[in-house]
This record gives sequence, structure tokens and C-alpha cells, in this order.
Amino acid sequence: MTKLGALLDDYLFRSASDSDRDQKFEELMKAFLRTDELWSARFDEVWSWESWPEHEGEDSEIDLVARERESGSLTAVLCVFHDPDSDLAKLDVDAFLSASNHAPFTRRLVIATTDTWDQESSDAVRDLEIPVQQVGLAELLSSSTDWTKFDPPAPEPALTSGASATAT
Repeated sequence: MTKLGALLDDYLFRSASDSDRDQKFEELMKAFLRTDELWSARFDEVWSWESWPEHEGEDSEIDLVARERESGSLTAVLCVFHDPDSDLAKLDVDAFLSASNHAPFTRRLVIATTDTWDQESSDAVRDLEIPVQQVGLAELLSSSTDWTKFDPPAPEPALTSGASATAT
């Protein structure tokens, strides 16, 4: 198994919740965009939605915002942790497409742990005024990113018999 595969398995099987898993994946994809040779040459800054200086509102279907190095244009990014053996459905991208369908965004990027999109989702992103680029699992696996630098957090130590979880 590849190091990326091991990380994704760790996120899937050892995350406390789906939101915890998704947050870990978003952070990993932020690191991917900052370290991959192709993407780091394209973007000079990548923020989580919450840390982007211009974000509005508590929650958005936009996970990351990346700034184009040459133009300063902004790209809205959706990170989808998905079963690699199933298609990405239109429902998986609808809210993101709606949330990112306006200025200041000039491009959109969907990074997913699957390489296949169903016909409806493919049709939904075709010929949009703000284009959508796709990055799938194959591109992540072939990335120049050194995934070994992104070790999963160490598991919480198990309490031994007679140990208390509260401090005295």
C-alpha cells in the first residue's frame, strides 16, 4: 500500500467522526496544493475557508481557497473524501457549485478520492462560466508530494486497568 493509501485508510478507520475525517482530509489537501510541484507553482497561497481573510459566514461548502500566483485570481476548492470504487454524484458537488458560483472566484477545483464522476455530475460541471477542474485519486497517487511527511497522529494511549481518565 502506498503512503497516501495508508493515510487515507487511517482517516477512514481511525477518525472520531465523518467531520473529523473530512477536516483531516482538507488539511492534507491544503498541504498537497502547497507542496506538489505543479500546484505549488500555480498557487502562492492556500487557505482553509475559515482562515481565508475574506470569508463570510461560519460554514460554506467551499473547503479551501487558493490564490493564483500569476494573477491573484481566486480558486474555490472542494475536498471530497469518497469511496474510490464509486462514482462522485451530482449531490456531492451541488452545494459547492452554488456557493462558488460568483466573484471573487474565477476557477473551481474539486479534489476527490475517486477518479470517476457519474454522468449527472459530469454534465453539471461542463461548460460553466466559472470552470471546474478535477483532481482524482490517480493524480494524488502520482503527485510529487512526499506523503511520508504527513504521518497520521499517534493514537490516544489506552487507559490501563485501574487508571482514571480524570486528573487528580
